[in-house]
Amino acid sequence: MKVRTAGELGYCFGVSKAIEKAIKYADEHGGRLYTLGTLAHNENVVEYLRSHGIEPVPFEKPHPSMPGKWAKVSHGNIAITAHGAPPEIYERLNEFKMNILDCTCPIVRRAQKVASQQLDGFDIVIFGDPDHQEVIGLNGWAHGAKFVGNLNDLFLSNQALKTFKLSRRVGIISQTTKIPAMFADFVTTLINRNMGRFNEVRVFNTICPIVSARVNETRKLAEEVDMMIVVGSQESANTRNLEMVCRQAITRAQGMVEPWAVTLVQDVDQVGETLSDWWIENEMAFPRVGVTGGTSTPIEVVNEVVNKLKELLFERESGN
Repeated sequence: MKVRTAGELGYCFGVSKAIEKAIKYADEHGGRLYTLGTLAHNENVVEYLRSHGIEPVPFEKPHPSMPGKWAKVSHGNIAITAHGAPPEIYERLNEFKMNILDCTCPIVRRAQKVASQQLDGFDIVIFGDPDHQEVIGLNGWAHGAKFVGNLNDLFLSNQALKTFKLSRRVGIISQTTKIPAMFADFVTTLINRNMGRFNEVRVFNTICPIVSARVNETRKLAEEVDMMIVVGSQESANTRNLEMVCRQAITRAQGMVEPWAVTLVQDVDQVGETLSDWWIENEMAFPRVGVTGGTSTPIEVVNEVVNKLKELLFERESGN
C-alpha cells in the first residue's frame, strides 16, 4: 500500500491572497464584510471565513434591478472575489456607495486587460463556462464577446457558428482555470471551421500557470496508481477538471476506469465510505492511492485526507 500526493497542493496564489486580504479587512472593520460570491468554492473555507465576520452574498449577472439579493449590504463593505467581476458590477456598487475591497486574482486581472485593451477592435471568443463568475466578468471586460462556450458548445453550434458572424479579426482567450489541451483543441477547431474567413487571429494563453502545473502533476500521478482521491468541492470548476483529468489518465493507463477509481471528497469525513466502496468492488487488498486537490482546497484538509487514508489502509493490511 502506498499513498502519494500530486506535487504542490493547497490554495493557489489568487485564492490565498483573497482570503488573506478579506480577513485583514474584516478584522480592521469590526468583523463586517460581505463577498460577492464565495471567496473559495469550498464549504469548509466559507464556514471558517464566517467566523471572521465574512459572509457571502449571491453573485448576480448585471441587470437593471440590481443590487437585488445583495441589497442588504448597501452602504456597507463588499469584496470582489478572486474570480473578478464585470465593469457594470463595480459601477452599481459605487452607485450604492458600497466600500469595495477588490480581491481579483492577478491572473484573472491580466485576462481582463487582454479582453479590454489588447483585443480592442477584434471580435472576441471566450473559451469557458458561460455561467461561471470569472467568465461573466471576462465577457463584461470584452464588452460582449461574440461567442462564449466550451468545445462541445462549438461542435453542437453549427447554427451558432453561422449566426454569430465573426469578423476577419478574431481574438481568443480562455477562462483561467481551464485545461490547456482543451483550450488548444478549441482554438484549432474554431480556426479550422473558419479558415476562409479570418485574416488575423490572436490567441492569448490566459490559463493560470498554477492550474496548468497541478493538472500536469495530477495526470502523471493518476497514470501510476490504482485509484485517485480528488479533494475539493463539486462547486469548484478547477476541482471538477481535476476529476476529469484523473478519469482520462486512468483510462489510458488501465484501458478502462471503474466508478470507484476516481472519487471526489470534500473533506476527511467522506474518506472512510470511499475506501469501503473500493474494497467491496475490488479484490486488490492494498491499492496504490493518489491524492490531489483543487486550488480552493486548504492544504490542511488535504493532509487530513491523506492521514486518514494511511490509517485506514494500515488497518486493512494489519487485519484490524
